[in-house]
Amino acid sequence: MPKEIELKLTLPANCIKYLHHLPLLDALSISKPAKQKLHTIYYDTPDLALKKQHCALRLRRIGKHWIQTIKTEGSVASGLHERDEWEVAVTTNQLDFTQLSDPKLIKLLSHSNLSKQLQQIFITEFTRYTRILQMSDGSQIEFCLDHGKISVDHTKEPFTEVELELKSGKPVQLFQLALALEQALPFPVRLENISKAERGYILYTGQNIPPVKALPVVLKADMDLVTVFILIAQNCLDQLTRNEHGVLAGNDIEYLHQMRVALRRLRSAFDVFSTVIVNKAPIVHELKWLTRQLNPARNWDVFVTEQISQIHHIFAKHAGIAALIKTCEVLRKKHNKAARNSIRSKRYTELILKLNLWLDEVLEYSTRSHSLKSTAKIALSEFTGSLLTNHHQQILRVGKEIEKLDATSLHALRISIKKQRYAMEFLQTLYSPEKVKKYIRSLSELQDILGAINDSANTQKLLEEIPSSKTKALMSREAIGIIVGWNRLHLEQKKAELKRTLLPFYDTPLFWEVY
Repeated sequence: MPKEIELKLTLPANCIKYLHHLPLLDALSISKPAKQKLHTIYYDTPDLALKKQHCALRLRRIGKHWIQTIKTEGSVASGLHERDEWEVAVTTNQLDFTQLSDPKLIKLLSHSNLSKQLQQIFITEFTRYTRILQMSDGSQIEFCLDHGKISVDHTKEPFTEVELELKSGKPVQLFQLALALEQALPFPVRLENISKAERGYILYTGQNIPPVKALPVVLKADMDLVTVFILIAQNCLDQLTRNEHGVLAGNDIEYLHQMRVALRRLRSAFDVFSTVIVNKAPIVHELKWLTRQLNPARNWDVFVTEQISQIHHIFAKHAGIAALIKTCEVLRKKHNKAARNSIRSKRYTELILKLNLWLDEVLEYSTRSHSLKSTAKIALSEFTGSLLTNHHQQILRVGKEIEKLDATSLHALRISIKKQRYAMEFLQTLYSPEKVKKYIRSLSELQDILGAINDSANTQKLLEEIPSSKTKALMSREAIGIIVGWNRLHLEQKKAELKRTLLPFYDTPLFWEVY
């Protein structure tokens, strides 16, 4: 079964001439550059039956020839696309399923009702510049620079992107080449996690791909710790990068929330496996940088869409609160724009590429004893019990002092609970699903309460960011007073709720100790 492995990069439209004369490409090229005009028609049913089956069907005209291609769902992370692909030459611009050999595709596409309903959904038209590159290790990569548009009826969306398709060798060389390109180019380059087909469907439906939440990591008890760490890190990286497009589109705050969750999970993975991995400091430093870039936008999202909106519902006729909301919305948009700029930056792209390369190095060196800490050789089954128990006991010790905890200590407790929850989610496939679900639910309840307390603690800091010129009026000062008073009451209520919720947690059975 043919498998396509490629890395996609999005670039500014004015970069084409620059790329044609890039010394890096000339040095690596083992073929003369070729130019093609490509006209591609994508098909589906009116209710998008193929899309629902994660299948893309297209006819592509190259010169006088037509190629029919079917792609099925694969994996996408950090711009790296891996999926199954079938291509056959057809004589005309008509679909032909007679040459199919895969039983599942035959069953799907030979269904009379489906085949009769197939229609043109969107078209891509672009110029492709191609050359074959050879990397230092012998891996060969097809470099394709595509510039054109996606069309749905009279709506058009331009694009300029580079596809790096692995022809032979190691997939990691795609990241190596992408990093070399990123460093050689004077303009920002962004890893693209959405294919042309997916962008066409977004244009056709007017609906973006939904926010991507964390998926379970399938682990086995006999796995070594390095393998486990890499699987978890790749899982977090997948969640992080697949939410980029939604953040950049800027129409749903949930995408940014999921990127922050992915970052917290990834940093927790580094903490959990800190005794295993080496040479991690540069990567951790950059993950902290990215966290700092996204935090203000998320804090203002919560403040405006959750906290102030609740107060406005109660004081709907208060002019000062309505005016303050408008001011806060301006600040929220400012911080969201800053977050988007960070994601578009060269530093962000370098972080993602270097993290992928670093993970490959960790995997490659995992069999070399001198490259690993001795704890890396411990089996997963020996590692998890003490880890989860130690974290659980730490939460209990701090929880017993709940009456004495200030805002900083409560925040630290929240972080401890969050790390325990992520650790359990990482390891959940090793244990009873029912017991895991119950334990995670108890942690989530505590985390939600402490999250609300943390949001309340942040309120005063966010109010202080509002320019004094906006708060001089009597109505504005009164509005801030209402928010501060409501916030204090809310804070006390949540602290009382925290005490009640902690009580049953003390009796939680440590089911992993009998693993």
